Amino acid sequence: MINARNLTKRLFSALTAGGIVFSTLYLGTRFDVQWIVGILILFAAYPAGVEYLQLMKRLQIPLAAPEFLIWIPILVFSTVIFNGRYSIVALLLAIAYQVLRYLGSLPHRDGFLKAVAGVFGLLYIPWLLTFFYQIYISGGDRPAVGASNALIILLMVWGYDSGAYIIGSVFGRHQAFPNVSPKKTWEGIIGGFLFTILGALVGAAFSPVWREFAFWQGFPHIVASSFIVAGAAQLGDVFESKLKRAAGVKDSGTFLPGHGGALDRIDGLLFALPVFFFYYNYILHFFN
Repeated sequence: MINARNLTKRLFSALTAGGIVFSTLYLGTRFDVQWIVGILILFAAYPAGVEYLQLMKRLQIPLAAPEFLIWIPILVFSTVIFNGRYSIVALLLAIAYQVLRYLGSLPHRDGFLKAVAGVFGLLYIPWLLTFFYQIYISGGDRPAVGASNALIILLMVWGYDSGAYIIGSVFGRHQAFPNVSPKKTWEGIIGGFLFTILGALVGAAFSPVWREFAFWQGFPHIVASSFIVAGAAQLGDVFESKLKRAAGVKDSGTFLPGHGGALDRIDGLLFALPVFFFYYNYILHFFN
């Protein structure tokens, strides 16, 4: 059964967040200020990073917050400034710093866990989010196409989240992950997949390039990519649920009413972004 009050909060938060995201994509494309999307990514990554540190602290793996958080804008804007060409250098520097930072920590087990948590956190949040910028600039000299690419992956993930929640709340009977996320059902997962396809088609309707592709010969690829994007989004959601269960919390934070923390809001997107980019860039060569 859908909780009306919770649904109202979720809708308000989703509309607010969606308005900010769509406005940013429009402004970045309309006025050729693509760096503004980097600010949007940072706006999501930084509070998610803070929540990650809090989760690690609850897991008794306290990290040096300033020395972790400083790498988030560095990783994001190294991607923005160089259009992703040299971002791997910044990532390797960030990894090296996290390892060296805890190399002398004793006992050795604590130092090892802190180094692993620091490295993983930077890979998990800011690095995965930089794929959104890679998708956004994938239109090359056609920025509107790149913005459409970014819009479509967002609508696919949001479609999955909405479909899984609505269908799961109304028709859900069979638990998919009872030990990790008891409210997730197989009916909800199927509904989420169908809504992922719907989200892709809605996004495609706004772009001539995507309309020609999605509503004709490319439709099988829309279905195939929706399947793997939905799977990745669900995996991201379940992984974060496992992380929260290990830390003994229900939500990662209170960033958005009805949605929990920033990490709760982007958990599925984090895993879906590289999957979408890989499929359309390397398998189909659809991106420039």
